[in-house]
Amino acid sequence: MEKRWDIAEPVTDSFRKQFAEMHPGLLQLIWNRGLRTQEEVDLFLSPDWSRDVHAPALFSQMSAAVARTFQALERGEVITVHGDYDADGVCGSAVIMVTLRDLCRAFGFDESKITSFIPDREKDGYGMSVATMEHLHAHERTGLVMTVDCGISNKPAIERGRELGIDTIVCDHHVMPFALPESAILIHPLVPGETYPNKSLCGTGVAFKLACGLLEEARRRGAALPEGHEKWLLDLVAIATVTDVMPLLGENRLLETFGLLVLNKTRRVGLRKLIEIAGGKFGTLDTYAIGFQIGPRINAAGRMRHASAALKVLLEEDDMRAAVLADELNDANVARQRASDAMYKEALAQVGEIGDRKMVVAVADGWPAGLVGLVAGKLVTTYGCPAYVVGIRDGKYVGSGRSVEGFDVTDCLRAAAEHFDKFGGHPQACGFSVTGADRFARAVGAMNAYAERALAGRSLLPTVKVDAEIDLGDVTWDFQDALEKFAPFGEGNRKPVFVSRGVSVSGINAMGADGKHLRLSVTSPRGKMAKMVGFGFGEWARKARLGDRLDAAFEVGVNEWNGNRELQLRIVDLRMAL
Repeated sequence: MEKRWDIAEPVTDSFRKQFAEMHPGLLQLIWNRGLRTQEEVDLFLSPDWSRDVHAPALFSQMSAAVARTFQALERGEVITVHGDYDADGVCGSAVIMVTLRDLCRAFGFDESKITSFIPDREKDGYGMSVATMEHLHAHERTGLVMTVDCGISNKPAIERGRELGIDTIVCDHHVMPFALPESAILIHPLVPGETYPNKSLCGTGVAFKLACGLLEEARRRGAALPEGHEKWLLDLVAIATVTDVMPLLGENRLLETFGLLVLNKTRRVGLRKLIEIAGGKFGTLDTYAIGFQIGPRINAAGRMRHASAALKVLLEEDDMRAAVLADELNDANVARQRASDAMYKEALAQVGEIGDRKMVVAVADGWPAGLVGLVAGKLVTTYGCPAYVVGIRDGKYVGSGRSVEGFDVTDCLRAAAEHFDKFGGHPQACGFSVTGADRFARAVGAMNAYAERALAGRSLLPTVKVDAEIDLGDVTWDFQDALEKFAPFGEGNRKPVFVSRGVSVSGINAMGADGKHLRLSVTSPRGKMAKMVGFGFGEWARKARLGDRLDAAFEVGVNEWNGNRELQLRIVDLRMAL
């Protein structure tokens, strides 16, 4: 599908004079990220832990959460960590479980009293339920539930827990429901009146802040836990921040930067095994490795089997058992890839040509709830509009939505709230369930009407965000080294994309077993030669000829092979030059 190139507004003359020593292409990146002062530039390019991290005590109910946790530990109450079934919920559950384990070992508390619960995606659905609280009361004798990445929308379950004598600490980051669970201790950056400054923490990030609060209190009580002990949890925060698509700006950028340092030397036996089987290389792990190697395997457990398998990998301390568990997660990921690819093909056939629709919906019997979100994301990439994918089982419709920039998929659901059994999510991703074909049809009608209003007059062509137009001669090793200072890349700080116009094709051929990919050599109008690689651009080996002039959008990277390193440009989009 044709893509629209959205080239960033050029820097102003006054801004260029303010940073006259900086390369124009790099200066444009600074400008595009909204940085306007030397102080803002320094904060962005040089994250500093002691300067940029926010104290956990800034959460208004942190002291209450810490006090209640220590009370439960001292009384020997059963503490159940209730997570979610995605990578954010699993990693956050591991953060709390590891921290409670450390407290038990430091003070001699009973470690067997620390338990976990992660719902089954198909049977239990998202979040806490009344049935779960009744189960924890009857079978676990739980006295305190600590949620991770869920809970804020589960007032009935929390109130039922209180009736049964179970207190709840909520660590969550999802959008506010109509009614808050006031009886719980809420550690959540978006609660009205909350004083914590970072409103974009993932669920694991919130759990990390509680862990920091608990460890600070432990040290005050004389525990032999060194300053900085909590930083060893940052590998899990780094994974969750990327997989939950949180903006890598402000404190999140700091957490991700230091988290990647920890990830590359992680002490977690199971996580190390998982990284090795995924083909990751310690010392080079970055946000790409999280997004395409580590995260999918952690998520695969909840999508294909049960997310508790992923939690076990993260908590396992025995080398042999960790290897077996990691291998099982890898097998689940292979099965996930095959199943989601098949679903995507079915969804494409069902949607067909988009026409003037502002959103697309694909629905089928038997599509598993664990895969609908993945397929929705692929449809967004294909069609450039919001997409909802829904599976039907026993008359119940369970769906997930993914969005485009500027459209809130959860607000879209809110416009049809009366038709859903339950729903929730973020502006970019959401989930819902509804019983009955008629109610589902009415929900889709209301959602379509909302999308028509919200996206009226807007072009929905897939968009390539371009940071700057540059000549290939600007792409040097010094330029690449400067680009690395902008890492880690992700939501809110995507990897820079540049455009070079009128480059001549000097070498071209398809690569890969099926010819899907492209290897391209080009020469700029000023005579600079460069190598490009385009994954999924194999058709250009048939469309273009030697000497043709192209406009190329690309990312700058490094190709390493046989001990050699060379600059390589990864194609994002190609056009015939005018």
